[in-house]
Amino acid sequence: MNRFVYYGYPQASFPVPQYYRNEDVQRKETLVLPKNVTYTTAVEPKFTEHLIQHKGLTIVITTTVGKLVGTLDDVFIDHVALVVRGKKHHIRLCEIVYFEKADEKSG
Repeated sequence: MNRFVYYGYPQASFPVPQYYRNEDVQRKETLVLPKNVTYTTAVEPKFTEHLIQHKGLTIVITTTVGKLVGTLDDVFIDHVALVVRGKKHHIRLCEIVYFEKADEKSG
């Protein structure tokens, strides 16, 4: 009386045909780039001016994650380049808390 009833998919006793795609797998859409894109950045002219006055000098830059001591290589509109032990670091201006001229014994 107790019959086993299977509610899942029945077992196929015949081979299942493979599925093949006739067209290319890659899409044939063309890449459309947006036009008239405007990039903005926060500019702090006085802070940037003070940084430029320290180009070539050894400075300490305090960022939101810590301090870096090195030679200020260049100042850009959105970041500075600082050389620390021969390795160039690019630090975003918005992450700089403050900077100061390094002591002569630092470095």
